[in-house]
Amino acid sequence: MKEKISYIVTIVLAVLTAIFAILNEQVWGGFVYFVFALVMVLALFWAGWLIYKYFTEFKAELQEDYVIFKAEKINKLRITSEVYEASEEAYKKEFKRKTLKTKFIKWFIICFCFAVAGAFLVAIILY
Repeated sequence: MKEKISYIVTIVLAVLTAIFAILNEQVWGGFVYFVFALVMVLALFWAGWLIYKYFTEFKAELQEDYVIFKAEKINKLRITSEVYEASEEAYKKEFKRKTLKTKFIKWFIICFCFAVAGAFLVAIILY
């Protein structure tokens, strides 16, 4: 159900934005503020949603990926679990380096959502 909430909110806000954009052209020019506000709310919603997913699901995925990484290292290097655990800090650093790109991309997308929201806030102020 949690996954459907994001789609429902996005569809509702997109439909409302389209309606106000059409009304802006045909009825009253002030509806442009509703369009700007709805797009800003949509961007803020997605930023919040992605932050929520980062701290819940992505952290769990990283833990699962580390277990797979550990098993692959043990099998590839043909070492025992005790040998691996003796130098586990070095392996954790290697794993963090491998996942840095993924983390950067996720945070870049979140920052992009905030930038879009900020741009539409400025558009509301300056229009």
